[in-house]
Amino acid sequence: MRDSTMAAERLFRRQLARATRGDGSIDLDQLQQLVVAWYEDSARDRERTDRAISLMAEELEGANRRLEGLVENLRVQNLRFEAALDNMLQGLCLYDRQDRLVVVNRRYHDILGLPPGTLVPGISHAEQLATEQAAGLHPGADLQKLLAARIARVDGQAGPAREEIFTEDRRRLDVAAQRLPSGGCVVTVMDVTAERAAEARAAAAGRLTSLGEMAAGLAHELKQPLTAIALAAANARRAAERGDTAAALVRLGRIADQAARGGVLIDHLRRFARGGESADADATADVPAAVEGALTLMGGALREASIELALHLAPGLPPVRGDGMALEQVLLNLLANARDALASSRGGPGGRIGITACQAVEGQVVMEVTDDAGGIPSSVMARLFQPFVTTKGPDRGTGLGLSICHGLVTSMGGTIEAENGAAGAIFRITLEPAPG
Repeated sequence: MRDSTMAAERLFRRQLARATRGDGSIDLDQLQQLVVAWYEDSARDRERTDRAISLMAEELEGANRRLEGLVENLRVQNLRFEAALDNMLQGLCLYDRQDRLVVVNRRYHDILGLPPGTLVPGISHAEQLATEQAAGLHPGADLQKLLAARIARVDGQAGPAREEIFTEDRRRLDVAAQRLPSGGCVVTVMDVTAERAAEARAAAAGRLTSLGEMAAGLAHELKQPLTAIALAAANARRAAERGDTAAALVRLGRIADQAARGGVLIDHLRRFARGGESADADATADVPAAVEGALTLMGGALREASIELALHLAPGLPPVRGDGMALEQVLLNLLANARDALASSRGGPGGRIGITACQAVEGQVVMEVTDDAGGIPSSVMARLFQPFVTTKGPDRGTGLGLSICHGLVTSMGGTIEAENGAAGAIFRITLEPAPG
């Protein structure tokens, strides 16, 4: 302000000097003109300044309106984001790179049975587990070990780490976690109880269908011990009539052996038709036992079709995660499909089926069922595990067998895939080893 006053004084002195005559007198007319000109210049300067201030005010007002629009748009987008999160079928938790909760939706609370607002952004994963345990979840668990196991599982996989857990009320939850490029982590939880129940019903129907399709082979399997029993009984009777006690006892021993053989088959049929006793998150399956069970039911049909069986099971295979009867059903379906493919490709009996099982370097157990029937058509390969997809005629099969197999293997935490080899189809099952 002082600088502008001094500048005005200097300007006035210059104008006064211009209006001063040589004799020191002042030319009032000239001074009046100079003062008027100075006043007009000042008025124009003020006008320009006012216009500049008005333009700045308009710009600020426009910027403020744009900012208010952005804030409102952000608020609307945030509401839409929250609505989308809360209407998801899955529960969701998002963590930052410091392992702190950033976002948690309402569905996560609903699935885990937590009151709304129990979990709030900003808490650590460890604090979240403690809050969940206080609400009745993770009973008896060592939370530090549980958190370390979760982190190790997520960091140890390139894609999502998945597992199914059981709640105390026997609900099945599918949990998936994946590391983000930013270093954070996203976790989704979904209640799959109804889905698994539907899959169980489909699997039960599939087992009964398989038993119906194997009726002829099973009848043959039962006929053999019954024939042997009848023959041994006749021989034992003759031996008893002639007083040969030793020979009669030998025949009676054979009768007991054949009756036990038939009893084993019938008992296995009963257990197979019933399926697993119950869903158990800690269930384990013995691979050689599952293969033996499948061959118990399918062996007669393969022999009747003159199919050569090549069996190679690596010694010391560990138990795998999942239900043994489910694995047996998968193998049974694959063997039946291979038998039908061989009959179709050859127009009659013959062919070769291979079953192999070994442990991969990563620890998983890898099983393969192969045949030399020529392979799977490329038009079907991409849809092979979808429901109602089949290469059989309309009078054979429902197209649900491989779909059921896929569901059973997935529920065991494994994978199943198919490809064509040099001679025929290759079905590869990869299963996780049982904990411990």
